[in-house]
Amino acid sequence: MSISTTFRKLLVPFTCALTSAFPLFSFAELRALENEEMQDIRGQAGLTIDIETKYTIAEFEYVDAGSIFMRDLAFEGIDGGLVDNIRATVDISGPNERLAMGFSDYALWAAMGFLDPTEEDVEWALSEYADASTGTIGKEVGDGDLLIHVGATDYGLIDFTATSPVRDSAEYAENLDKMKNAIDLKMVQGEFGIRSSDGDVETVLTSNLSIEAYLGYVDILIKNNGNGFSQTDEVGEPDGIRLGDSHIYIDTKFRVEDLDVDSTNNVQNPAVPQQAKNPYLTIRDMRIHNERGADTLGYFGFASVEKKIAAAKDIIPQYDSLIQDASAGTLTSIQDVGSDGISIYDINIRWDWDLPHIQFGDTNQTIGEVYFTDFVIGTSLTISAH
Repeated sequence: MSISTTFRKLLVPFTCALTSAFPLFSFAELRALENEEMQDIRGQAGLTIDIETKYTIAEFEYVDAGSIFMRDLAFEGIDGGLVDNIRATVDISGPNERLAMGFSDYALWAAMGFLDPTEEDVEWALSEYADASTGTIGKEVGDGDLLIHVGATDYGLIDFTATSPVRDSAEYAENLDKMKNAIDLKMVQGEFGIRSSDGDVETVLTSNLSIEAYLGYVDILIKNNGNGFSQTDEVGEPDGIRLGDSHIYIDTKFRVEDLDVDSTNNVQNPAVPQQAKNPYLTIRDMRIHNERGADTLGYFGFASVEKKIAAAKDIIPQYDSLIQDASAGTLTSIQDVGSDGISIYDINIRWDWDLPHIQFGDTNQTIGEVYFTDFVIGTSLTISAH
């Protein structure tokens, strides 16, 4: 998959959201712009898209020979309504331009007096995102890079009747909590499982998944480094392949407050005894966050997942393909037989993980509590067909 293909797929939902916001008659005055007018447009502000959404899917199925399925999917607010209060800004950067990115919203509100500048995460944000010489807030990316930043539409901080933004430490703390809890969402999945090719036998691996979470932000950065490929040679990149010089960087900060799931072996087959169909693992009240340990600074309590995605070339094929080409005398370089694909690499996951209720069977008896602190994963995945 080329970077241009991925780019087009990313733009489709944003284009649909934008165009659907305008009545049809608004396109009656569209006309071609002269070169002089185009020059006036350069450097203008980008797009702002306010999002309110909710969806349900009865079943999703991925078919190979057999299949994987997910049933009764839903994405909604924690209260069952829309996932709203989401604002996406879309910008194509110019040279030395500072754009809203990461926790820059926190730095912005702190600079305006709504957050305590001495609180350690807020102080970090001001240092990270505020330019001391110009007063501008944000981060610089490359010239021509496309940045999509997703944060909250309204953090609920402004009291227009107040004589000053914040009057005491309690109000500072309340405002910080509002920012951390501004975007709530809930994901539900009825069943996840595998199915035989004829559809007669299926095994439900998990059921009754429910996740209540809060979003800190999402950044999607599409790097403008041209259409070339380079051999991998840096930490975090997969070994022995070529990656597209342009890539997509995704940074997500979130906090899971309540995850519940049942794991089953619910085979739809009369030969399987009933006792084998009962739940054998149940998790309740699981949390994912970054509120303790040695790496909390700059995370505002949110878990973090960062990754890069790029087109990949010269992926070593399966052993039998290599042997066949070598036997035929046609193998002189990996580029002769290496396959193309996509690489998800430089994956960095950082969070704390709380498992206060782990239960086997249907006894409602927990086996105890498990807690992970400073849980860190670094990995890469390269995907191709076989």
